[in-house]
Amino acid sequence: MVSLEDRTIVVVGGGSGIGRATAMLAVELGARVAIIDIDPAAAQLAASLGGAAAFIECDACNPDQFGVVLRQVAHRWNRLDGLVTTVGGAHLAPLQSLDLAAWDKEVSFNLSSVYVGCRAALPYLQQRAGAAIVTISSGYAIMAGTDRMAYSAAKAGVIAFTRSLAAAAASSGVRANCIAPGPIDTPRFRAMNGGDAGVEELRKRMPLGRIPQPSDCAKLAVFLLSGAASEITGQVIHINGGLLMP
Repeated sequence: MVSLEDRTIVVVGGGSGIGRATAMLAVELGARVAIIDIDPAAAQLAASLGGAAAFIECDACNPDQFGVVLRQVAHRWNRLDGLVTTVGGAHLAPLQSLDLAAWDKEVSFNLSSVYVGCRAALPYLQQRAGAAIVTISSGYAIMAGTDRMAYSAAKAGVIAFTRSLAAAAASSGVRANCIAPGPIDTPRFRAMNGGDAGVEELRKRMPLGRIPQPSDCAKLAVFLLSGAASEITGQVIHINGGLLMP
């Protein structure tokens, strides 16, 4: 039985998609959750979850802002047991249209945000037995993305970073694992894939006959945060309905 009873979890990018689903499920399983997002609309989610959740507006790529946020979380709940980093997104463009500024922006958003969050959270996590980190990569980390090269490179970096972090943090008891989603049925995914008709065509190609939901990733994330996964670290787990079997 997975439980996060009395644990304090920070979900970065918790206002939408996988982050939103993870925050909601973590509260359901007994956790207190700090929802970190740059979008102030995420405050509505925190309010709907009651006193077990709090929204803090923050740019996940800004180390000074993030350090202040974690001090606020530690002051409010006196502990930090888990971190989930879900910030990410791809700007579709061929290589010749991808200038250095656009490259740097995409790598910062998808990879540097993970570095910022993990570096700031690790000293707090090392104070708690059973603490864990879950990062979010992508299936494009290990497959060609000709129209999203910066995104693919950054998400591959998330995997390498998570493995190195897991090895570095193991002696202090902190675990780190990575989820690599494939197609996930979100509004943004539908918009990028031609709406309902395009999504239905993709669904027909899925070996399991369905497109995973954000809640499917959330279920794995809370498992990896919980004591049920106490011997799992440094792993990359793909959720893609069988579309990619690495």
